[in-house]
Amino acid sequence: MSMQEVALDLIRRAHAEGRDTLLEPELYTLLQAGGVPVPAFWTATPGAFPDALPVELPGRRAVVKVVSPAITHKTEMGGVRICDNTYPAIRAAAEEVVANVRQRGGDALAASVRQVLVGEFVVGDDSLGGQVFAGMRHSPDMGPVLAMGFGGLDAEEMAVRFQGGQGLVLTSPVMSSPAQMLDKLRESFLYRRVVGLTREARKRVDDAAFLQVLGFFANLATMSNTPEFGFVIQDFEVNPFFTAGGRLVAVDAFLRFSAGTVAQRSVPLAPIKTLLKPKTVAIMGVSGKDINPGRVILRNLLREEFPIDDIRVIRPDAEPIDGVACCPSLTELPWRADLVVVSVAAPQVPGIIAEVLATGKAASMILIPGGLGETEAGKADARRILDQMAKARAAGRPTPVLVGPNCLGIRSRPGRYDTLFIPATKLPLNDAPESRCALVCQSGAFLITRINNLSRLTPRYAISTGNQMDLALVDFVEAVLAEGAVDVLGLYVEGFGPLDGLRLARLVRQARADGKDVILYKAGRTPEGSTATSSHTASISGDYVSCIEVLKDAGALVTESFQEFNLLLDLAVHLHDKRIGGMRLGAVSNAGYETVGMADNLSQAPKFQLADYAPDTARRIQALLDANRLTAIVSLRNPLDITPMAPDKVYVESAAAMADDPGIDAVVVGIIPLTPAMRTLPPGVDPRGWDTIEGDTALPALLPAVVAATDKPVIATVDAGPLYDPLAQALRRAGVPTYRSVDMAMPALQRYMAYRLGRG
Repeated sequence: MSMQEVALDLIRRAHAEGRDTLLEPELYTLLQAGGVPVPAFWTATPGAFPDALPVELPGRRAVVKVVSPAITHKTEMGGVRICDNTYPAIRAAAEEVVANVRQRGGDALAASVRQVLVGEFVVGDDSLGGQVFAGMRHSPDMGPVLAMGFGGLDAEEMAVRFQGGQGLVLTSPVMSSPAQMLDKLRESFLYRRVVGLTREARKRVDDAAFLQVLGFFANLATMSNTPEFGFVIQDFEVNPFFTAGGRLVAVDAFLRFSAGTVAQRSVPLAPIKTLLKPKTVAIMGVSGKDINPGRVILRNLLREEFPIDDIRVIRPDAEPIDGVACCPSLTELPWRADLVVVSVAAPQVPGIIAEVLATGKAASMILIPGGLGETEAGKADARRILDQMAKARAAGRPTPVLVGPNCLGIRSRPGRYDTLFIPATKLPLNDAPESRCALVCQSGAFLITRINNLSRLTPRYAISTGNQMDLALVDFVEAVLAEGAVDVLGLYVEGFGPLDGLRLARLVRQARADGKDVILYKAGRTPEGSTATSSHTASISGDYVSCIEVLKDAGALVTESFQEFNLLLDLAVHLHDKRIGGMRLGAVSNAGYETVGMADNLSQAPKFQLADYAPDTARRIQALLDANRLTAIVSLRNPLDITPMAPDKVYVESAAAMADDPGIDAVVVGIIPLTPAMRTLPPGVDPRGWDTIEGDTALPALLPAVVAATDKPVIATVDAGPLYDPLAQALRRAGVPTYRSVDMAMPALQRYMAYRLGRG
């Protein structure tokens, strides 16, 4: 029988008995069918022990264990004994383990013992690396996730003590092949220790043994949650594998399953395309007298020059507002609205949805109000709405897609509309050209603060998904990527619907294959997985950690803070078309402390370095120093400290020389603008009129040409107070990626470069 046939037969039998776990002999049988080494074993029924050993086990000792569907951790119940490999010793150990269970758990637990398993005592190694843990669990977000780490009773402690993927490696066995999983494993201390690459230099197993185990879990993950299989493998863990005789031998295992399958949502892209680029819009909740959210949204449409004849305000009094015609109700609209924006109180929403389902007057809807799906009454309303929509879709009736509720909605540049109802006095529009990027966020507040912070980015789409009652973040990601008009996606994720995380991972992988960048912040770092309390895997690989690792493997650049998200998104947009050729940097500053900071902030993993100048570069910079009488105080080195005596042109020509150097892959220009030698002040501050950023020889006039002329990344930093905000803004406006601290910008630049190189 194939592994799948064996697994299905074992699980069906267990399910028929009312069990949701497999017993250890069954697990040994499954592991054997999958090509994983297990100890030689036989079983006996308590009270009916055989008169002689039915199987001769190798070795001088044997292991005797209770077999019970009610006992997960046998050692804690005294259900495991090691004894001499003789009939009397084995029989006595069998009687002892059953007696221990009765003493510790009572007669009922003892009655649950179906068999006693007698197995070969595999000679293990108690030193670090002698035992390996492997566990696969079904994450609600990501589907099957595999964890491999140091095994034994301290497996969870080991996972905590070894950080950064060194003692515990997480990966998706459905997203990655066994060979790809092994490649990731090779980067860990766990792997190096087990295969003998550490100073201990003791080789326990080789790659073939790991591939054997990884292949087993990949096969198990592939069959789980499929219609053909009909079950979900919730947990399967082996703890430990002994590294014995060059093999990974499974000596203890646990499997928990559930009947049925978990469906993955699928949403047609056509309605989302209509939502993002509507030809007709209706708005509900527009005040005729005051400035309320609905009125702001209406004026936003007019500002974006959405055709006024294709807008309707829904109001019973039917009086025009801001020159826009009104309709008494959705039913009386002259056309089916591509988009209906609902900005009314939450209790009115169910009635509005019912009207839309009855009339078919909306292709898509943005639900602004909060409360729906949050309070108990709101949750009941949300359930009724979803039930009505499901029935309508099943019957083939026109049914809108919904954004929200509790959202700010969408700003769509190609759709010429903006439902972000924040007044322009609070969220000013910028004059930056449209960026080939999209922001998709589950938090409207996160969305608008990014827009406000990243003032030189104008996303093609800025999308707030709210409570995701219908459409989810991943639906918008799929639609935006399918359009093909963005190069960079910025995502803020709080949570996923069932398997939406796995769907997002697949989309990220395709995006990366198409040369797109995905910058992601995942909220919710509190360890999860407590629902699967019988599994070590759950506590070792919580949902947050699993999600992050799978998305990283897929190609997302996962950020650790809001500030890092801002920096990396900005860098990704501005440097997307730049060539990343390696990890060698050139740097220049006019302050000694900053050049030290540049060197201090070199990444060690992966390893970046400050490049040695090519001979021509060295000659150019030396000639520049000579011409500006800086030779006596400036040493020719990298980072180049040009001192406060250097004028703007020294910056520019030094950066140009570094950008032309074939041995330099990126240039960092650190600017301390307080020196009198440079033109860094806003206009009107210098009474002489000389020191102004608007001068022809100031950095905003000179440095942009260097950035535009090279295909390498060139960034600048301005480390100073508010007086020099105009300098930074002028550089940004002229196309120079500019940041306010070199010790934040350099790590971010290196993370982005490593990401582009496939090293981050």
